[in-house]
Amino acid sequence: MEWIAGLKQALKYIEDNLENEIDINEIAEKIYISPFYLQKGFSIVTGFSIGEYIRSRRLYEAAKIISETDEKIIDAALRFGYETPESFTKAFSRFHGASPNAVRKDASLIRCFLPLKIRIEITGGEKMDYTVSPMWGFKLIGFERIFSQETSYKEIPEFWDEICEKYCNHTIYAGKAPSCSEERAIIDNCIGEYAVCIDDVGNGKFRYIIAGKYTGGEVPEGMTLFEIPGGEWAKFNCVGSMPKALQTVNTYIFKEWLPGNAEYEMSGNYNIEWYSCDGNKNDSDYRSAIWIPVRRFSDEAKERWGETDAYKESEKKVSGRTAEQNALINDGLMEIFVRFGKIKDEGASTAEARSLVSELQKYISDNFYACSDEKLSCLGEMYVGDERFRKNIDRTAGEGTAEFVSEAIRNK
Repeated sequence: MEWIAGLKQALKYIEDNLENEIDINEIAEKIYISPFYLQKGFSIVTGFSIGEYIRSRRLYEAAKIISETDEKIIDAALRFGYETPESFTKAFSRFHGASPNAVRKDASLIRCFLPLKIRIEITGGEKMDYTVSPMWGFKLIGFERIFSQETSYKEIPEFWDEICEKYCNHTIYAGKAPSCSEERAIIDNCIGEYAVCIDDVGNGKFRYIIAGKYTGGEVPEGMTLFEIPGGEWAKFNCVGSMPKALQTVNTYIFKEWLPGNAEYEMSGNYNIEWYSCDGNKNDSDYRSAIWIPVRRFSDEAKERWGETDAYKESEKKVSGRTAEQNALINDGLMEIFVRFGKIKDEGASTAEARSLVSELQKYISDNFYACSDEKLSCLGEMYVGDERFRKNIDRTAGEGTAEFVSEAIRNK
């Protein structure tokens, strides 16, 4: 459930910093999620972009202050990041449908916007048509543009229309020979079969390339190459007209597949959309897909500990339970870490910390493998020595919790 834990941490961070400057990259760094995936998933799960959510929360809190206190309207505006009365009044009036002065006189005009609470019900995940398989690396060639997450849903389709109108509609699609190097590259590399989103720009922006698989030859000016490394990919197949089919699958990925997935995690800072070269994108049987680079937890665990008695015992217990039972047990383990996080400021040698260490040791023994003091000590070292364990614990239980648990284990 670490994806949902990350979203909950993001909401908490936003709530704690409504009166401070909030940077999306900083939020992503705090919860150890790529800014691209954070913004994409946040929008799909909540229905709001992060920027829209922050603005709405600030304008609601500002309205409460204006209606409940004598604080000057300009001071409330400055408190929530608006530099001028004019910009604040414009945003406030657009959101509430009433001016700050009107709200001060009549609080019933306030539009309520309370903090969101994330709750995910995992259902029907196995019905989705997807595969996970290794893929050789390859290069893409195409037309690149930088977009903001805030406006990408509107602007990316316009980008496709622009490229088609400039290079395809009157020549390639009309059956004419290519008249320039760009049109030749489109034909030779089947540009338009892929689109790739790359999260390496920062400040809430990402690169987007309308692309095809590069077959060699000239790279015309104004076009770019991007190399996709080899690795494992989760490929989600879509059938249906665009863009509804891809949006439906995107929703599935972030609302069901990621939250309940104990086997894979996202890797890399990019993802690929694949579009069939056959058929019309408006047809009900049009085929497309979303590809996401992933890492498998179990492969590395087997490689590192597969011959140990603890691994074999754990595998036997895990395989004897349903996916739902294992998810509940994993949630129970993370709940223990959450409780560690709540007492980390009190010191690792307190009676409560020692009690939690004993509870952790017993929980692991009951549900995974016999956790001796020696194995527990090794776990404590791994919680801080392996970046992935540290991030997972800190993402769920708060920054610094992994270090605290490790110290508490040493003081047992």
